[in-house]
Amino acid sequence: MEITPSGVLGMIHRLQLTPTAIAVLGIMSELQASGGAVNYTQVDMAERLGVLESAVSRGMKLLVARNLVIRSGDGRGHSYRLHPFIAKYSSEREMEAALRAAAVEVREGRMPDIAAPLYRKQPPRAGRPNLVAV
Repeated sequence: MEITPSGVLGMIHRLQLTPTAIAVLGIMSELQASGGAVNYTQVDMAERLGVLESAVSRGMKLLVARNLVIRSGDGRGHSYRLHPFIAKYSSEREMEAALRAAAVEVREGRMPDIAAPLYRKQPPRAGRPNLVAV
């Protein structure tokens, strides 16, 4: 049995992902090993999705910017893994240990937290609706 933490699902709308980024995240979720490692290239993912590699690259860039995907390596030799907060695990024990370790790494600045974009304009203050009579 595989399990995945579901906390990020509550904020997925705030991440402002493109349809291609969502498709890339979906295929990565499907292809990942336990713990989030994705041992496939962008070319492999493009073939599976039936899109151009450049589309996968643009989607991947957004996923990396939002810290949903952690990229390592240089040039064309990148390796990818899903952030521990969204990776799948082979057991509840493995997931709990990984989430605890990731929380410490995020708190200490050694790993980025998942990042939702900032508002372009300040959201309305509570209790002051932006309603206009017509």
